Amino acid sequence: MVECNFLENKLKDYFEILSSKTPIPGGGSAVCCLASLSSSLINMVLNYTIGKKEYEKFQEELNKIKERNYEILKECTNFIEEDSRIYKKIDEAIKGKKDAEEYLKSSANLHLKICNYMFEIVDFCDILVEKGNRNLISDTGISNIFAYSAFLGAKINILINLKYIKDNEFKEQIKNKIEEMEEKVKEKSKDINKKIVEKMGV
Repeated sequence: MVECNFLENKLKDYFEILSSKTPIPGGGSAVCCLASLSSSLINMVLNYTIGKKEYEKFQEELNKIKERNYEILKECTNFIEEDSRIYKKIDEAIKGKKDAEEYLKSSANLHLKICNYMFEIVDFCDILVEKGNRNLISDTGISNIFAYSAFLGAKINILINLKYIKDNEFKEQIKNKIEEMEEKVKEKSKDINKKIVEKMGV
């Protein structure tokens, strides 16, 4: 099976291996990549906003967002490889007729973290619509779309893992957490998109 060192290679290589007939990287890793792109765009908007005089009154708040977003980006980027490492462990356990429950839970928890991070990113987008550099409002909008899509992708990965997990208490806890977030992130993302389109005035 493929080695999980995708971050050491070119982006083109990642796309080629993602396209190939191999289980890793797969949809889970791609979701983590999308989450990383969403977070990267937030940093881009922040970098074009922080230090500019007209946004000076927002500096303290935006610096805090940048600090937190740096942590999110670092985690999501690491998950691009970590998702595949966990999958390998699941696959090896199943092929060896061993219990894969521990690794299935690890995968579900990884993607729950993605959901939580994307919930935060959507909040950042909401702030940047009003306080970010207006010349990059389309980038804020794209980050918002990526974040919501990554949230939904992570949810799908959680559900496919839960299907094979026997621990009913764990399954209920995870499902409740997703449901609690999903409606909020859906509505906020939709509102952000509407505000951005209105502000662009096309």
